[in-house]
Amino acid sequence: MKNIIVAYDNERAIGANGDLLWGKGELKADMKQFRERTMGHVMIMGRKTLDSIGIELPGRKTIVCSRNNTCEIPNIETARSLDEAYSLAEEYDSEIFIVGGGEIYKQALKDVERIYATEVDTAIPGADTYFPELDRKWYRAHSQQFPADEDNKYPYSFVTYERT
Repeated sequence: MKNIIVAYDNERAIGANGDLLWGKGELKADMKQFRERTMGHVMIMGRKTLDSIGIELPGRKTIVCSRNNTCEIPNIETARSLDEAYSLAEEYDSEIFIVGGGEIYKQALKDVERIYATEVDTAIPGADTYFPELDRKWYRAHSQQFPADEDNKYPYSFVTYERT
């Protein structure tokens, strides 16, 4: 199954200047959910997303979509297209997570069955990368809201969207 996992603000913003909108440790629940959902599975990401992470995330197979077919980080495979990345991913696991960035999300939206979204109840200024709008083919299958607390700077919701 192909999934998207994403966190975005009220404007659907996901990044600014090649990085996430929120600082390290500002949304610990989102990081925990990301780790738990992707652990043991395959992640597909764009080169800019890999650059922002900078390391191989343990316990997951990583495939990077890039026109430049080289990667300096050991154990990370590269693919020249999303279709090639899917083919590589299916050799490892049937559960695939698209983890960003904006262009990869836009391309993958037509292929995925489920979206795991952390909807952060704030608008972060300076954003330059956005998650695409969902059309009528998607519905909110599950939602759980949480207030801001000592581990999460902003109120947020974990929302699961499924295709009709």
